[in-house]
Amino acid sequence: MGELFLWNGAAYKAILPEEEYDRPLVKTAPRQGDAVLPLSWKELPGFCAPEGIWQLNEGASALAKMSLERQRELWRMSGLSVAEGLPHERLFVIEVCNLEPLSVARIYEGREQKTALTISEYQNREDLYDQGRSMNNQAKGGAALWRSSRAGDWPGDAALRRVARVAVRALYTLRLDVGEAEVALAGDGRCAVRGVRPLLSDGARQSAALRRFAATLGAAGAFDEGRRILLGADPEFALLMPSGKVAPASRFFGAGAGGAAGADAVLLGRRLLYPVAELRPAPAESPAALAGNIRRLMLAAAAKVRDPGLRWVAGAMPVPGLALGGHIHISGAPLTGRLLRLLDSCAAYPLAMVEDPAGRGRRPRYGSLGDFRLQPHGGFEYRTLPSWLVSPAAAKAAFALALLCAREALTLPRIPAAEERFRAAYYAGDRSELSACLDDIADVVTRSARYEELAPCIEPLFQAAKAGKTWDEKSDFRLKWKIPLPKAD
Repeated sequence: MGELFLWNGAAYKAILPEEEYDRPLVKTAPRQGDAVLPLSWKELPGFCAPEGIWQLNEGASALAKMSLERQRELWRMSGLSVAEGLPHERLFVIEVCNLEPLSVARIYEGREQKTALTISEYQNREDLYDQGRSMNNQAKGGAALWRSSRAGDWPGDAALRRVARVAVRALYTLRLDVGEAEVALAGDGRCAVRGVRPLLSDGARQSAALRRFAATLGAAGAFDEGRRILLGADPEFALLMPSGKVAPASRFFGAGAGGAAGADAVLLGRRLLYPVAELRPAPAESPAALAGNIRRLMLAAAAKVRDPGLRWVAGAMPVPGLALGGHIHISGAPLTGRLLRLLDSCAAYPLAMVEDPAGRGRRPRYGSLGDFRLQPHGGFEYRTLPSWLVSPAAAKAAFALALLCAREALTLPRIPAAEERFRAAYYAGDRSELSACLDDIADVVTRSARYEELAPCIEPLFQAAKAGKTWDEKSDFRLKWKIPLPKAD
């Protein structure tokens, strides 16, 4: 379980991890828990894609028929810029495999200086999967500005790191796992997507990247009962005065980043403000334990906020213009594109079905699908969700769904709610359209081997979504968490 195969249209080829390059092959075809990367635009035929197989670059067949303008619509919907003619712009091509940048190279353009075809010139051509071609100046003797040396490596330069993040998001939006993206960087730091291409132009680098990815896939498939998956979180909330204005959290918790409860920074113009409070509970192995850690922090925070006139609010956007997040940290489960897409479908969509209608304003600047950040401890942070502090039930449902996805990333039969209309409904805040995918999500989730133990946390969310209920972001969430309110003198 957890092996990588190539499909050339007629036969499979197994890819061994780089540290096991000489290991004899046992399998001749993929099985549940394995991944297959097609080397053509065509979708895998039914007999090649049994239930439980992860098809990499699943969006390639749709991309082959998609106009560049439609691609730009999808990028804009996801919060990415596609602006043309940025001031003092530079063009870069970034190689990506499984959410990781592999290299960043400069594309020089000019009547006499242009050294290679750009991605936009490859757009909608039948030979997009041909190997041996190069889209960047490396083929002309140039060198990449940055190249990854190990798994989890990202550029140290802030500008190149920003370009790499945009490239990863651009490919993820079009359901590509292995490919290249062209990104423009303006002199003021803004980035814009110009195009993408499935697979890597350089066959040798692609082979090395896939061997590295095979090691990650093997680790993801090696889950057993003795392996620990830990959940952490850093949910945000705001303190509202009777006037409806936000009381700066730094007044009660300080402006530092340390501590179990603190104030989160927001850059407003050139001013660094700390209006939002944040809880940083100790990680736990179960939804109930993590929720218990959060409640203990709430009690400690309540001891510092004795003003009876303040209301504690959470959700997506309880105050116009102030977006809140409910980031979940996962360690012990390797980050893969499949896990990230499962989190989007199985956690972000159900929570969006029950959020306050005002929460629509948070997206796409915040809450974009597939939003993640690697953590120093070796895990990652899933950043898409709103602040589920609105109730213990919402919190435990978010934890349980995240844990189920992490445990079953390669064994769930498929990624539910994969249709484009559901992604559009998520960004538009169309709960009626989005609710049409609830049965599909429930069908996949309930087939998990570990669903039964997590069902008490998940079922209330599904039932609320089915009944059309929504949370109230204006109410004081301390009441539902049974946190005593201070009394007026």
